Amino acid sequence: MKPRSDDTSAVVREGVEKAAREFSERIAPLGFSRTKRLLWVRRHLHTADVIGLSRGFRPPLNYSVDLSIDFIRVLNDAFEGLALNAPNAPALVSAGRYHHRFNAKSGSTYERCIDDLSRFVSSECEPWFVRFREVEALLSFADSPLGQPEKHRLRDALTGNGETSAVERSLKLLGISTRRDRNTKPDEPDNDGFGPET
Repeated sequence: MKPRSDDTSAVVREGVEKAAREFSERIAPLGFSRTKRLLWVRRHLHTADVIGLSRGFRPPLNYSVDLSIDFIRVLNDAFEGLALNAPNAPALVSAGRYHHRFNAKSGSTYERCIDDLSRFVSSECEPWFVRFREVEALLSFADSPLGQPEKHRLRDALTGNGETSAVERSLKLLGISTRRDRNTKPDEPDNDGFGPET
């Protein structure tokens, strides 16, 4: 294996940031806001549509950047990490011949990568998000991405028995600011910068 030069990490970091900025512009019209370095969220009352990009090796072995996509979160989920519920994204990437890789130094296949990330969101993510937009679909459809624990937590939220601490944890994990974080006055509207919850 060719030795990694000292600037590899910096070049890859800059390349990923550039890709994230352009990706943000592409998916902003769909209502997604960038809340963390590689995380975009569209919040609803009891769930959040999540697009998370993850990069391969850290530190990078070379200038190649390979990005993958993850999906959804029940806000009342008790799990303390950012566990996302999703279809088999790698299988969808393979079946759709999506190319989510580029060379951060040469820029090779950069435009194709951004185009295909955007195409993946519009062709794969959005129909999936629409299918599971209603909580009843998440609870009853045979192909629901939720396991029984997540369904139980979602039912609790629907009946007013959700845990405030669990929701706050989810919002923090997703990078969504809360009233407490912002010291918002009680009479100010609280939409977390994402517009009305739907």
